[in-house]
Amino acid sequence: MTTSIIMVTFNQLAMTKRAIASIRKHTPASAYELIVVDNASADGTPDWLAEQPDVKLLRQAKNVGFPAGCNIGAASAKGDYLLLLNNDTVVTPRWLEQLTLAIESDERVGAVGPMTNYAGYGQMIETSYRTLDEMQRFAETYNVSSAERWEERMKLIGFCLMIKRSAWEAAGPLDESYGIGNYEDDDWCMSARLAGFRLLLCRDTFIHHEGSVSFKHVKETYRKAMLDNEQTFMRKWGFHPHISVNARDDLLRPLRALKPGMSVLEIGCGCGATLLELRNRYGNVRLFGFESEASAAKVAGLVAEKVWIRSEEIEAPSGTKGFDAVVLNDILSEPAKLDVLRHIHGLLRPGGIVATSAPNRLFVDYAKAYLRPFNPLPHDAMLSKAEFERRLRQAGFEDIALESIAAEDAAKRDIDALCLLAGDAGRDDYATVYYVASAVKGSGIARTTPTGSGPSGERDGKVGQPDVAGVKPSGVFAPAAQTPATETATHSKEATVNDLSYLPKAQEDVPFTGERLVLSSAVAGSHPDVLAEHVYRYRLARAYCGGKQVLDAACGAGYGARILKDGGAVGVTGVDIDPATVMLAGRDYGGDGVSFQQGNVLQLAFTDASFDVVVSFETIEHIPDGAAWLREAARVLRPGGRLIISTPNREVTNPDRLFGQQVRNPYHCFEYSIAEFIGELSVLYDIEGMFGQTFVGPHGHVAPEWSDIAEAVGGDTAMAGFNPDIIRYYAPASLSRVKNARPAYMIAVCRKR
Repeated sequence: MTTSIIMVTFNQLAMTKRAIASIRKHTPASAYELIVVDNASADGTPDWLAEQPDVKLLRQAKNVGFPAGCNIGAASAKGDYLLLLNNDTVVTPRWLEQLTLAIESDERVGAVGPMTNYAGYGQMIETSYRTLDEMQRFAETYNVSSAERWEERMKLIGFCLMIKRSAWEAAGPLDESYGIGNYEDDDWCMSARLAGFRLLLCRDTFIHHEGSVSFKHVKETYRKAMLDNEQTFMRKWGFHPHISVNARDDLLRPLRALKPGMSVLEIGCGCGATLLELRNRYGNVRLFGFESEASAAKVAGLVAEKVWIRSEEIEAPSGTKGFDAVVLNDILSEPAKLDVLRHIHGLLRPGGIVATSAPNRLFVDYAKAYLRPFNPLPHDAMLSKAEFERRLRQAGFEDIALESIAAEDAAKRDIDALCLLAGDAGRDDYATVYYVASAVKGSGIARTTPTGSGPSGERDGKVGQPDVAGVKPSGVFAPAAQTPATETATHSKEATVNDLSYLPKAQEDVPFTGERLVLSSAVAGSHPDVLAEHVYRYRLARAYCGGKQVLDAACGAGYGARILKDGGAVGVTGVDIDPATVMLAGRDYGGDGVSFQQGNVLQLAFTDASFDVVVSFETIEHIPDGAAWLREAARVLRPGGRLIISTPNREVTNPDRLFGQQVRNPYHCFEYSIAEFIGELSVLYDIEGMFGQTFVGPHGHVAPEWSDIAEAVGGDTAMAGFNPDIIRYYAPASLSRVKNARPAYMIAVCRKR
């Protein structure tokens, strides 16, 4: 199998030389042919390209644009795959091999693309490298093939797009009506999906992208091309290339408790990007949509089990009492209309969740707009926080949670002026652009406004049919007022657990001494919070170990090493100082890429640079010299390798003790404060993330009441058998998100310099 790499150039000779040099360095010569279509460059690019024996140069007499240039190159290509590659990219180790593995993984995969430092639509990751040498070191560690990191996408960005020839022939070439370029990749991806092909984003592969180099010196040309081509796309497809195709991550956060088999309806689903993201995150969930625009609904039908359009009546999934969740996208001129919310209440099963959003009428820029003589904002186009919550309660919802989405650049001076007029209590409201709400279906329609018209337009609680086409009561459901009462979640103060089947094998014959956690029913019954804290740490580490060689230092009972291997690590070696513990770990968790050995973490029996990742949980506080352990961990790590390490926070566990003084736990030699821990790590490592667990505030433990933590824990925190309303607050939360509360435990994700 060979790949035809197609590059279109227009000036930027130095950039082109750099890109081609990287291809030569990181790609086997037998795996590709390189075709360069030059659009009448005037800086010597054609002459240099003509001198390159491994380049097939196709000179153009004028600048025909990027889409036409790609098509010219494709027509000349001989390879099994076509790879459109911008000349402002730098490729990296194993890039083509890994993309090829992904595109060959299934005959339905039509195209694949990598991650980068500069791109839209979720293909960009944050990076800290400052030079291309640093970038290549980063990519050497990052580029480890893992099918678990492939993700189906609605579209892929064309800076590096590998296309199966059968998909190119079925979808057709790039549409040249997009002229100089922009949106031709969105357009082709739509055609490919409708032709029956899947698009995969390879999160396991990274290349560098400079970004819009050809347009940087002609900004007006770029701006005009964007606007003109956006209209071209809309005329051709009948929907907006961003609004209908983007996933609403903010509306997915309330749905973290979804499990396989559950059903989700999105009203205003567009092309189904949010539904597709739900499937990526939660696997085999049942997806349904409503979309008034038929052309977008057709694309969404490739993702959803059923998509209703216009006047069609929405029906419950067969064999259910209603949807488990409904996402109400921003499709109405008036957000969260009461009659629509009441109908959604009827569409949900008892205890089902609605997730929706509403612009905040108190946002400072909106307040300024109301003061203008010609106010463009209708009064009912937004809600205050209180109005939003009241409307949800009137529709029969309970357990309402509102997340504030603040503007990054909200004018502080304008907010200060508003606070002078209205008081400082509303400062957060003035900086909030919109609210995301989640609420649980209650027992029926709740209280209504006493009389007259309420501030958000409801009158006496009487409603007619919802005024969004197709979202109307269906005979499948009884009226919401007749719905049986919901069994509300138990807000127990205890994190009880009665199921360990989803974890590695339980060690029922191993006693728990208090220092090495053991997976057993006894521990689950007596210390469920401790069990959760430890398992959550390994679940956090698991995300960094895919395709890696991992050392679990001071591995204890060994269950964590098994979690890391089952999560995608190539191999895991566990080391612990206690030989009896090591023997039992090997008995219960060894084999299949997991091995254990007795050893001292200060004198590891491994050569330098043996591991990609070192995991070390609740270890450093047991060692007289923490800095020595960090040096030993760095020794066995490869360049750029990660250390994932946790330790108690002395500011919580021993607030009355100074560093070096004896702490209350007799097994601990010392404990760090947050600042001391960061300072110790920063000598040898770059800190990529700091997380906390089990936060406390001025009056003791604050979860689950502490809103910062509720927002920050994020991700999949479900743990079978635990009370979900309690146990998730033992999950790691990013310290960048939590204010005014302190963690009892700290977790650092670091990269060796």
